[in-house]
Amino acid sequence: MREEKMKNTFYPTPIGNVHPGYYGFEPSDLVFSDSLEEVDSDRFSLYAIHVLCKKGHCNFQMSGSSFRIKEGDFVIWTHGKLVSEISISDDFDVTVLYVSYQFVRKNSPYNDYDIIGNLALLQNPVLTLTAEERAICDNDLKQIAYRLPEITHTFYHELMGCLVVAFFLDLYNIHKRINSKSSVSDQNAFLLRRFVELLETGEYRKNREVAYYASKLFVTPKYLSEVCKKVSGRTATFWIDRFTISEITTLLRNKQLTLTDISEEMNFSSISYFSRYVLRTIGVSPTEYRQSADKRNMT
Repeated sequence: MREEKMKNTFYPTPIGNVHPGYYGFEPSDLVFSDSLEEVDSDRFSLYAIHVLCKKGHCNFQMSGSSFRIKEGDFVIWTHGKLVSEISISDDFDVTVLYVSYQFVRKNSPYNDYDIIGNLALLQNPVLTLTAEERAICDNDLKQIAYRLPEITHTFYHELMGCLVVAFFLDLYNIHKRINSKSSVSDQNAFLLRRFVELLETGEYRKNREVAYYASKLFVTPKYLSEVCKKVSGRTATFWIDRFTISEITTLLRNKQLTLTDISEEMNFSSISYFSRYVLRTIGVSPTEYRQSADKRNMT
């Protein structure tokens, strides 16, 4: 991976007659960068990551799958720690916007594409943009970056909140074109949102049965899977496995952890069951995955 110097943009807490939290916005909620070096760092573990590729290309791994982005693509990583093995071309040029979960949860417009988009991005975080969509996203990011330093603006929080929400709506519109779906009822959207929130808290480390999540959501396992299938095209088991294998592959890249350590941390009853689970989910054994990851890191 080419060496890059991290360039982040921070601004201090606003002063003057402003009203913090009116739009749920604080300046630390937004961080710009021109590098991918800290995508999987603890520093940004509670941020959603928005990436516009302006030149070159980039390869990365997520949840055991390989992805490639090129000029004009947009990437949304909802969980940076699921991303690994990033390699970039020498001419790679990118704009990155980190948005805190706190801001996202307070300000994301709730509609069909809120939950559909969240699930789709866990399968494939890459959006291939049209020339017009690329121009729109580029302009949105430039507007946010341009106005971010204006901390003495009387309505600073409202201003920045509106700009970022407009950016979100443009992304929703792009997602609607790429992943056209039928309408989702409010009830189903609420159920799926709660299900994903449970997975995001790490419940999958100890509980991987659909019945467990169904009981938490006060529905039957069959109903939960049916709603998942209708909304995302995948069953509830698929999403539980998706979060689980993402965590496992991250742990496997840590050479200080033995397979037994990982098996116990993920609450598997035995190392043999753990190995079978990994083989069934990603098609290779834990040892084979670890070896292949080592080879990719050497190239």
